[in-house]
Amino acid sequence: MAIDRVKRVTLMVPAYNSRPFVSRLYQLGVLHVLDVFSSIPAAQTALRKYTVTAGDEGGEIQKLEFIISTLAPFLTRKKSFLEGLFPVPVQVKKKELSEIISSFQTDLIHNDSKALCDERAGVERELKDIRQEIDSLKDLYGLPWTLPELKRIHKVVVRLGTFSREDWRKFILDQRAKELLAWQDVTLTDERQKRVLVAYLPGDKDEEAATLLSSHGFQELAVPDLPGRAEERVSELEGKERALLERQETLLAKMRDLANQYHHRAVAVLGYRESERERRDTETNFARSKKLLLVTGYIRTKDVHILEDTLKVEFPQYAAIYKDPSPDENVPVSLTLNTLFRPVQLITNMFGLPNYFTFDPTPYIVLNFLLFFGICFSDVIYGTMLMGLSYYMMRRYRLNHGLRNFFCLFFYAGASTALCGALTGGWAGDLYKPEYLGEGNPLLYLKERLSIFDPLDNILVALVLVLGLGIINQFYALSLRMYREFRMGRPLNALLDGGLWMIFLSGLVILIACVFIAVPPETVEAGKVAAVLGAVGLVLTQGRGAEGVAARLITGLISIYGIMGTYGATTFISDVLSYSRLLALGLTTSIIAMSFNIIAALVSSAGTIFFILALIIGHLLNFAICIIGSFVHPARLIMLEFFGRFYEAGAIRFRPFGFHSERVQIVE
Repeated sequence: MAIDRVKRVTLMVPAYNSRPFVSRLYQLGVLHVLDVFSSIPAAQTALRKYTVTAGDEGGEIQKLEFIISTLAPFLTRKKSFLEGLFPVPVQVKKKELSEIISSFQTDLIHNDSKALCDERAGVERELKDIRQEIDSLKDLYGLPWTLPELKRIHKVVVRLGTFSREDWRKFILDQRAKELLAWQDVTLTDERQKRVLVAYLPGDKDEEAATLLSSHGFQELAVPDLPGRAEERVSELEGKERALLERQETLLAKMRDLANQYHHRAVAVLGYRESERERRDTETNFARSKKLLLVTGYIRTKDVHILEDTLKVEFPQYAAIYKDPSPDENVPVSLTLNTLFRPVQLITNMFGLPNYFTFDPTPYIVLNFLLFFGICFSDVIYGTMLMGLSYYMMRRYRLNHGLRNFFCLFFYAGASTALCGALTGGWAGDLYKPEYLGEGNPLLYLKERLSIFDPLDNILVALVLVLGLGIINQFYALSLRMYREFRMGRPLNALLDGGLWMIFLSGLVILIACVFIAVPPETVEAGKVAAVLGAVGLVLTQGRGAEGVAARLITGLISIYGIMGTYGATTFISDVLSYSRLLALGLTTSIIAMSFNIIAALVSSAGTIFFILALIIGHLLNFAICIIGSFVHPARLIMLEFFGRFYEAGAIRFRPFGFHSERVQIVE
């Protein structure tokens, strides 16, 4: 339950064994590969890069990506909202993956997908054109003339168009329009606008006539060169539209069949091809001469025997050199946690992997994170709901380790929520009250026997408790800082950057407490002594890296405030005050829940069913809203106010040379 210990290893085999050796390394999946030429400078002149067999993954990957993106919208089973947020890999057995890769005809499926996609796009374009033409012809329904008859008029200028009702009334009263124009109202009875055929003699008055019509809002209608009437053309177009719609449905059915048959297989093949491309890229880090292949990297200590046993049998002429990593190396990190703590690793991963030479903080944040979450959400009903939902999702995604651990963390959080709710009397707010569920209801019975403290009745006491929790958490973080320094072989730093701060801050807390509560005189004296001794020690030691006595003393002095140095009194106070958000969120959850209970009681006069519906809808809404804050704020307290005191992140992840894919999960 810690950071896996690793060894730096350099492997050498005869050059004639290069291909089988590299393939066997890939199958074992135990070596995190380094670039030989960067790790061993002398190799740049004595060796050359390992020759990688050229592959055609690039072109095939593009085709597979096209197949997947084209077929995905036509899958019968759509992705759930959760699967959209957390991509779920395709799960296949190793033998099944081999069969899929050998039988999958990428070119054929790509061509079929592209042909169907292109034909479907062509059908959609034709449908769009037909519908646009139908829409344009609807304005020409019910004319007393055929379309060719309108186009054959040459001795006068004829314009077909529309007026709004208001513009039409103004137009027919315009004296100049009566002198210059002639018109015929050809409006259908159900039209909102006036449709009018306007005629005038060609000549010098063309521009004036056009201006006059425009001033009255005349909108000219285009008359296409078509035989017969508009209704006849529309009827013809509607027949074509029906045929195209039938063709569209046929294509849609084919696309669905193709998607259901090949989409998941294409994802599996793509994952394999991407892994093969990564394999070839990694192999360029190997070096060779005419007689020797050289590979270097890191291997977990627990896997050394696997590598040794294999090489002794299959490559007896190999040579291996092992050594421990040095502190100046950026050592890749592999974490091994037992099942209990593994879900909480999500919090650590959000901040970054720990430095190899420190320790994994995951086991040390389980209790405080879950406690903070429980305080924020503190409600038995909500905690039970969260546990039930999380358990269902854990069962549904039991083969997906990432999602299963994610929901397992919320299952733990639900248990903490229910426990804190029971102790503080949170049962869907105050649903236990007799005015909601009657006298002697089960919730009231449980509340009276389990509750020991109600934050709403004792807000100041609750505030002091959460601030006290913040103080404890800060001292906990400082103790972990000391632990880190001891592990890294720096005991003096542990005492000066951890121990002195704990002494000084202990005295500071006692002196601040004197302002608010009565503290025994001996405790006050002890606090003064601790504060003075700690402050003097910090002034003398926190600037030990500066040059000159004056610079060291000045740096040590201002480090107490918090401008420089490893910590600071102001940092401590501000961090502790941040824990008041726990109380604020806990009260918010309770007050909103109580508000929904009041609303439900108000609507209960309309019937019991409305009371139940109001409770369900209201509390589901409160559950969904408050769960976000109950996760975000404890995570923030862990990452900033806690990790910032001791955690050294930024390591790279241990990634062994072998099959890797975020798209495909091989299951046994």
